[in-house]
Amino acid sequence: MPSSLSTFTRQLAALRQLPQPTLVEGPNIQAIFTTWFDKELRAKMGPEAYQQATAVLQQYTAAVQLCRTDKLAAALAQLQLADAELAELPAAPQAFVTLFHLSAWGNYQYKVGNATQGIALLHQGLLLSAELERQGYKLIYRRVEQLLNIVALYTQQQHHARAHNLLRNILTFAHTGQATGLLIDDWDGAALQQVRAYQEHTLDEVFAKLASQNTTYLTHPQYTDDYHYHFFFRDLLQQLHPDTYNRAILHNWLYVKESYYQNGLNSFLENVLIFVADPEIASEYGVFKANLLAQAGHYLHQQTSDTTHLAVIRNFATATLLDRRGRAVRLAA
Repeated sequence: MPSSLSTFTRQLAALRQLPQPTLVEGPNIQAIFTTWFDKELRAKMGPEAYQQATAVLQQYTAAVQLCRTDKLAAALAQLQLADAELAELPAAPQAFVTLFHLSAWGNYQYKVGNATQGIALLHQGLLLSAELERQGYKLIYRRVEQLLNIVALYTQQQHHARAHNLLRNILTFAHTGQATGLLIDDWDGAALQQVRAYQEHTLDEVFAKLASQNTTYLTHPQYTDDYHYHFFFRDLLQQLHPDTYNRAILHNWLYVKESYYQNGLNSFLENVLIFVADPEIASEYGVFKANLLAQAGHYLHQQTSDTTHLAVIRNFATATLLDRRGRAVRLAA
């Protein structure tokens, strides 16, 4: 095994012994957006219709939570209950709540493996959300979430090229506001950029999807890290301006990825250690550190059959990194 790999795992193990920095996390943008959106919804619908809509929305939210925990029979029953309540709503809130009906059912279809039906439902949701936006509802951030859900459904169908093209187009929209190839024509980049904090939160979510996908595909026979570099990373590094805290982190992650192709393995491993040890990177960006560690582990596996060094990488990730939901990162064996 090359000495650079042995040195890398030794230094990584030493990093684990250092005191972990106390990080001051930023505001919960998702919670702020939910509160802001809720206020807008109340003002637009009026108090009575708002209360009716909210009650049904909570039913669909409960169904989605059941799907996330794989309680699919209970989720189906919850969806049917929500649909019955949706049918009783007045016309004014019904169209809006239908958007969540489509999303929740799309989530369920994904969980039960009916990707084609899930995509059809989410596509209906995109069309409906565009219509609701023309009526004054601010839904641009939710629409990007639904596009990411469609990426997941394409992947479930093994339509990888379609999923990757859509994800690349979402990335372009998220950081530039330029919309091409986003399944429907009605997109407003200015609406995305209207509140910069929400745009950056959206950008983080889309990049996190890319990092997770890259980690999953490291051993894929076709969609390797080399493929991801040439299809995604190389152009993104050139296009992304590090003019905010989060964009600086994303830019640095891309720089580390590129250093392997520009300067070789030793440079890459050195840069991985620098990125992983950076105390200025908030814990919510653990998915990017995990991706780089997984990539290093992948190269390590190609060089040696000794699993001790791979265990060091996995143990470091589990002990020090969190995913986007605050759970300990677990790299594949």
